[in-house]
Amino acid sequence: MTSSSGADQPAQERGGVTGAPAPPAPRASSDLAGTAQLSEDTELLVGADIAESTDSSFTVLERETCLNLLSTREIGRVAFTIEGDAAPTVLPVNYSLLNDTIVFRSNLAGTVMRHGRGYAAFEVDHFDHERFEGWSVLVSGRCRWIRDTGELSRIPQGRLAKPWAAGVRDQVLKIVPSRISGRRVARG
Repeated sequence: MTSSSGADQPAQERGGVTGAPAPPAPRASSDLAGTAQLSEDTELLVGADIAESTDSSFTVLERETCLNLLSTREIGRVAFTIEGDAAPTVLPVNYSLLNDTIVFRSNLAGTVMRHGRGYAAFEVDHFDHERFEGWSVLVSGRCRWIRDTGELSRIPQGRLAKPWAAGVRDQVLKIVPSRISGRRVARG
């Protein structure tokens, strides 16, 4: 396939500035050979993922319920963006919930310590795959390194989650929620 965008020519020949390449040219119709497109009149029924029953419910959870659910787990996923990356980085961490604040450990060379301080999201969920039920809680807020010895000393002894990952995790970070949302799917 030949490109008409000129992305394969040097920037000087195109008269442009060097930088990110132009997006790829649209596909020719022959590139999609063998795929059938549904007309607007066609209903998608056969083979579609349609719920077999209507006895399930979807509930948006209140903030207090979300916090209660967060307190029942010990592993969550912290999500943040690394400068220059197009997609967020999502990493599992062992955590504790202390006074509505998510607290977890890292090390100075860890990815979260190097890139995750700033605005972050934190997600925890639990699903029962046999009963088709579950919940998910999403928290977003500022992720900060706790460096103040006074603040560290106020964390009750033994309340920090023990990391499953090998190696020393001697730095403590916290996410103070600015937004909390949750969803529950239940049957019956």
